[in-house]
Amino acid sequence: MTGKTGNAVLADRMNAAGLMQHELAARLNEHIERLTGRPGTLQDRHIRNYLTGRTRWPHSRQRQALEAEFGCTTEELGFVPRQGSSSAAARATPEDSVERRAFTTRAAVVAAGVVLPAARNSIGFSDVRRIDQALDALYQEENRLGGTSRIEAQFLGWMNHSLSLLNSGRASARVRSLLYATAANAASTAAWAALDSHHQQRAAQHLERAVTLAGLSGDPEAVHRAWNNVAMLAGQRGRPIEALHAAQAARDSGMARRDPLYASHAHVRIALSHARIRDKQAALRALGHAEDALARTDPAHRPTWLAYYDRAELHGLAGIVHQRLDRPEQAEARTHQALARLSPELTRNRVYYTAQLALAQLNQDDIEAACATADRALTTAGTAPGSHRISSLLDDFRRRLTTHPSSLAREWLQHTTVKETAE
Repeated sequence: MTGKTGNAVLADRMNAAGLMQHELAARLNEHIERLTGRPGTLQDRHIRNYLTGRTRWPHSRQRQALEAEFGCTTEELGFVPRQGSSSAAARATPEDSVERRAFTTRAAVVAAGVVLPAARNSIGFSDVRRIDQALDALYQEENRLGGTSRIEAQFLGWMNHSLSLLNSGRASARVRSLLYATAANAASTAAWAALDSHHQQRAAQHLERAVTLAGLSGDPEAVHRAWNNVAMLAGQRGRPIEALHAAQAARDSGMARRDPLYASHAHVRIALSHARIRDKQAALRALGHAEDALARTDPAHRPTWLAYYDRAELHGLAGIVHQRLDRPEQAEARTHQALARLSPELTRNRVYYTAQLALAQLNQDDIEAACATADRALTTAGTAPGSHRISSLLDDFRRRLTTHPSSLAREWLQHTTVKETAE
């Protein structure tokens, strides 16, 4: 609770989200501007005042921005209403109530296209459906454009909202399980958004929460998703054995036995992990299992969060497997197939696999084709927000190209450097 020792609740929420003071100030300003039409003016010192307890009860718009950011009430963030205003109804003027309702509605539309349900004594399946609808809208946005700090924060907001429902009313055992599952899924995807922007520490914090919540839910799909993202984080951190074991845990979660789509998803992650440690036979065997399982799936029935995982995605991931196994010709062929089949709206994935194709061509010393492909990746990346994973991939292409003695390589590097400097 806020007091002389400070607001420990808000500090914990910020730590869980991996937010520094200036980052939270920037996000709150974005909420204020996006949802009221007027730019916010919060700075580091305002957040510091929140944390030290100097500001025990922020101004109305600051409270509304905090609630939109964290998905819970101001009191639940550790702030204490002024004396005589212990409830939202008591402290709100008619004008403030109208503004709050309008702000909350706009916040929900921006976050997910739905309005958050009011707190009640009884929590039911309709509450779970509302959260699922919200998460589906965010999954679609993330699939198109990639992970951003804004999307990451919105998923965390829905995780917190799911948990607040668990703590605010009565629910059946089945509804409790579903709410824990939605919270776990939101945390898993927040971790993926952090991974996509290379914020590994934040991703690790979100995934620790996701694994715990998935375990509490008893839902094999939530467990599958959490372990899948743990595998990706371990891979980014250069821990291939940990990545392999996490991928195997996803395979063994139960969903892979129930649904060949999840089996394929787990097997391709296992193939990527084996390829990272250069176990060629195991990698190709797992890749074969992934392809066989995907051939048995029903394309008409797949969850929104896995909508991206289709034949095109499997070709793209297979290209990465071959790339890691030093098989650039096979990598190029599979990546070409991925790009030919990829849905037009998946801009992030198109840029990513185009950059992978450039690397495969460079690994075959086809400098002219590699530079032309990298140009396409840079052009496409300029049409939509890109992820740090893609930036790192293109940086890797540049580093490798600098070691090539050809004049074409030097010209391309000079051309792109001049272009980026001009922009």
